[in-house]
Amino acid sequence: MNTLPDPRSTFERWLALVVRYWAANMTLVHSRGSNWPGFGYSDAEKEELQSIAGKFAWAEYFVWVAVVAVVAIAIFAAMVIAGLSCLTHVIGGDRNMAHTPAALFYLALALIAVVSLTIGLPAAMLPSAALVGRWFGVADPDLPDRATTARYFHKLWFQITRMSIIMIAAVLPLWLFVPYDSKFMAMARLVAPLLSPVILVLTTAYYFSARLQRNDRNTRRSAG
Repeated sequence: MNTLPDPRSTFERWLALVVRYWAANMTLVHSRGSNWPGFGYSDAEKEELQSIAGKFAWAEYFVWVAVVAVVAIAIFAAMVIAGLSCLTHVIGGDRNMAHTPAALFYLALALIAVVSLTIGLPAAMLPSAALVGRWFGVADPDLPDRATTARYFHKLWFQITRMSIIMIAAVLPLWLFVPYDSKFMAMARLVAPLLSPVILVLTTAYYFSARLQRNDRNTRRSAG
């Protein structure tokens, strides 16, 4: 007598949906023959991620990215407010903010940034995946199995946490030892806002060019 597999819990389904969309995210990178620093995958894992990503339309992935961006911004804002409120409480109120040591202030900002990226970002991915999965009517059989879900979600969380800590550790000395009114910081404040639109355009072009190249390869294989 055959038995049906146990149905997924709500949380398990959310995790599987995150892995589904993360697979599409990494496939876009791998299709260009490159890797994100700190987000390495073996050839077998790349093939498995590509197999997961190939089961749904890319429009679904891009909708997920948009929803994650909105939810993550809200979570980050809440964490920044909470973190600064804790700092204000520790130093005895707003009136003492001007006398707060710079090291303590920047260490608090670093801690807020790490918590936002390591907890806030994955937390944003989960409800976003749940919403998009419902909007597109994703069925449980179309999701990665439990073992695959557990392996890749743990790996993506570890990778995000590791790179967040490394980046903040690299930036913290800049905050602590480079004067805010220095020429370097003035140039950084001027250049960073100007580079943001350029980075957005180049990133978008990067993703879409990868998709076009993949479609072209598939067309050639079909014609051959």
